[in-house]
Amino acid sequence: MAFRAGETIVRLRVALAAGWVALAALLYFVAPGLSTLPGASVNFLIPKHTRAVKVEERSLQLFHVPLFSEIAVVQRNADGLSAPARQTVLKTAADLDAARIPGFPKPSFAFPLVNATTAITYLFFPRHVPAANQNKLAVRYAGLVSSDGARALPTGVVPGQLEQAQAVDDALPWIELATLLAIALILGIYFRSVVAPLVTLATAGIAYVVALRAVSFYTTHFGSSLPHEIEPLVIVLLLGVVTDYSVFFMTGLRDRLADGERMPAAAVKTTQAFLPIIFTAGLLVAGGIATLRVANLGFLQALGPAMAISVVVGMLISITFVPALMALLGRHLFWPGHRLTGRHARAAEEGLLRFVVSRRRGLAVIVALVLVLGAAATGLMGTRLGMNPISALTDQPAKKAANSAAAGFSPGVIAPTELIVQGKPSELTEARLARFGHLLQEEAHVDRVIGPGISRLAERFAVFRTPGGGAVRYLVVLDQTPFGAQAIDALRVLEGRTSALLDEAGLRHVNAAFTGATAIAQATVDDIDHDLKYVLLAAMLVNLFLLIIFLRSLVAPLYLVAASGLAVAATFGLTTYVFEDVLGYPSLTYFVPIAVAVLLVSFGSDYNVFIVGRIYQESANRPLNEAIVTTVPLASRAVTVAGIALAASFAMLVIVQVSTFWQFAFALVVGILLDTFIVRSLLIPAVMSLVGERSWWPGRRGRGAQG
Repeated sequence: MAFRAGETIVRLRVALAAGWVALAALLYFVAPGLSTLPGASVNFLIPKHTRAVKVEERSLQLFHVPLFSEIAVVQRNADGLSAPARQTVLKTAADLDAARIPGFPKPSFAFPLVNATTAITYLFFPRHVPAANQNKLAVRYAGLVSSDGARALPTGVVPGQLEQAQAVDDALPWIELATLLAIALILGIYFRSVVAPLVTLATAGIAYVVALRAVSFYTTHFGSSLPHEIEPLVIVLLLGVVTDYSVFFMTGLRDRLADGERMPAAAVKTTQAFLPIIFTAGLLVAGGIATLRVANLGFLQALGPAMAISVVVGMLISITFVPALMALLGRHLFWPGHRLTGRHARAAEEGLLRFVVSRRRGLAVIVALVLVLGAAATGLMGTRLGMNPISALTDQPAKKAANSAAAGFSPGVIAPTELIVQGKPSELTEARLARFGHLLQEEAHVDRVIGPGISRLAERFAVFRTPGGGAVRYLVVLDQTPFGAQAIDALRVLEGRTSALLDEAGLRHVNAAFTGATAIAQATVDDIDHDLKYVLLAAMLVNLFLLIIFLRSLVAPLYLVAASGLAVAATFGLTTYVFEDVLGYPSLTYFVPIAVAVLLVSFGSDYNVFIVGRIYQESANRPLNEAIVTTVPLASRAVTVAGIALAASFAMLVIVQVSTFWQFAFALVVGILLDTFIVRSLLIPAVMSLVGERSWWPGRRGRGAQG
């Protein structure tokens, strides 16, 4: 079947090449791309079913006015806010509450906190107002309260996410250009050719146009929405995998031409050899990534199908367009270098592999590599996850405003935690509530408490007690960044202590529940912890199943997937050490581990198919160790170049001025390079040699079965 497909593709090379070019041109002009679609809302990044979200909804039903603000306006003068400036803050808030400021939707509400140097005003707008419009209103409000020496700036979840989205939009053209240049440079050096990189870039360009329109079609017709954070990941993934598959095909053709085969037979045989491998590899990557669809978080549910569609489209174009161009160009594909041999490098690789496949030395290699990867994986014990809508920014206005608020009050002031207490009005007396508020304020990591009986602000703004007196609420300001791992830990402790504090205050028959940014961040991280286990397990099972089918074996797929899992653990251990211990980041962004882990498992299986698939084919004609020594140098050169190109593609994510993308870039680059240079090139050959022909059980492989 693969031979017939190879013959057909070569025979129809002109029609296939022209057809893909025409289709890409047509779609470019008539079909919408991702950039033309409306983005996802800010809340798309948090789960909807959590207790914290339900408590927030109950708070709104009880009090009719929210206290969980996603936007705050901050102004600060370290030398002191003038009395007129402080008065302007209070008067503007009162004007907004009374609907005396034209152009603001009704009902809008402002809640100011002011001290000698800093003012922060929490803004509340109707829920039907889109996030972008809320941010524009906040910018306008900031202009109203700004004064000489104390310019006001918006901050909070909404401004932070919108500024992240803008940073992504600003970086996208540069990511695309840098990725294409890196791919061209790497392939130009590898093939010593000008034409081979151009073929790859042409394939990537067609795949880019077609894949993004396919993702757009899926988004439009299946009711999904895509946040801006997804587009750079989709682009670099697509360019990376197309480059990988192009390298595999062109390396195969180069080797056949070096052996004296003539065109077009060499193109037919190359396509015949690599088409089933690349087709299977594409399905492995797409199937593994698609498991993100079962996650609880909307962001991951959208990310999985978008990237899976991109991989499938890129694979289909690669297995048809690249062979068609190979048949059309022949030896000219490698002009002007004609680098058709690499005997010295191959001899060195064969010598290393003979050392690795020796049973006694191979076991030592396995133990040493597992210990090294295991040592790297110890960093996982310190991995902390958090939401970083503001701290992930660099020097954008929302980050500056948050820093000003932290300097004037405390880091948690930009998004206080809300605590609702419900009970009989007769029990919720002023004295008991005041006692409870004071006890709260004495807890670790609590900077201040605003609420009934403890704050004059609570008396001034009638939003802390229901008219019937059966429910009250407190604003709890933590001394930690409200979205981060430290604040989440502090809230967990506070939740565990709340029941005892209520009893101590005499509030023994009440119910208490937390909501707000930190509570929602806690629920989101808990969801990710849950998803990480089950989604990663699903991804590994999908890859295991497809490897079993491809290799017709039960044994080899088990240690191949296990090796991928070890590499993923080592990757995140190193990522934790670098970002948390060396660079001082308080946590990793909550969705980075699960997305990167699924990608790395899938890429690992992709390279497994290419290297182990070639060993599988060769072992039909010679003993397994000889098949490893003969095949791996040929296959690993292509895998090495493909891995470097893929790592370079993901490295371009550092262009985005958001630290979340730096974490993505570092983890993916490290994971791909570990997989390329250690796992596939050394660990897998050593394990395969140690296990021997049992690797193919229950099947057998020709002469290799007796060798």
